[in-house]
Amino acid sequence: MKKTLLSLMIAASVAAPAYAETTLSGVVEVEAGFVSNDDGDTSDLTVPTVELGIDNKLNDKIDGHLLFLYEQGENDDNIAVDEATVTFHPREGTDITAGRMYVPFGKFDSNMVSDPLTLELAETQEEAVQLGMSAGAMSGSAYVFKDDENGSDKIDSYGANLDYSNDNLSAGVSYLSDVNDKAAAGVGVHASGKVGAFNVIAEHIAVEEITLADDTTTKPSASNLEVGFDLGNDRTVALAYQQTKDAEALELPETATGIAYRMPVYEKASFAAEYMNNEGYDGAKEDVVTLQVAYEF
Repeated sequence: MKKTLLSLMIAASVAAPAYAETTLSGVVEVEAGFVSNDDGDTSDLTVPTVELGIDNKLNDKIDGHLLFLYEQGENDDNIAVDEATVTFHPREGTDITAGRMYVPFGKFDSNMVSDPLTLELAETQEEAVQLGMSAGAMSGSAYVFKDDENGSDKIDSYGANLDYSNDNLSAGVSYLSDVNDKAAAGVGVHASGKVGAFNVIAEHIAVEEITLADDTTTKPSASNLEVGFDLGNDRTVALAYQQTKDAEALELPETATGIAYRMPVYEKASFAAEYMNNEGYDGAKEDVVTLQVAYEF
């Protein structure tokens, strides 16, 4: 039987000699959610995210990575292979990665509990081959993949990003020829910085014209602006303002405004609370309170 790409990833990650370095990591999140809108009040207890990662470094030239993901209500409530990659390091500052990955389009940094609208619009998972390079504070990558949603039978989708980062400032730009299976190209820009106890995150994603199921077209975009404050002892508070344009058909709110607080509980556990006010394109408003306990190892 012909070996699949996934079988090669697993072989590289778990069938290495005994001297190879293998690490396990994981995340378990439990949330209580309270929603109030024109239809009334609802509440729920969920396990929104469970992750288990396996990283195996055979030597300085090759390593493998697997990430299993469970998201309640997604993928028919089954565990999925979220990431599966093999990375080669032919020389210092140069990496070649192949497999299932989230391609480096958009940064999606956030201090909030919920995902930013930029991620909801543009996060893109593909089976790709990526060339990454870095030198000092500069880094970048280029990658190719075959997108099954645009009707092509060829590896003809592609993207690239360029980033600058130091201890206090990060900025970058990225391009993707097919954003999140929308058969349309997109551009993303992001920047973040620290000044004393304050940190600022800003990002904008714009997608070219896409055709919807009813043959109408739209050109969606999303922006995220956050200001965080370090209270000390790993406690943070953050304010966020998010906005979309022409994204009503994608079931995204027009604006989202919120505040979040995060604090450690024990060494590997944390507690977070978030309030978000979402407003739809039709003017409907929704208040969402989320309480989260997360354990990372």
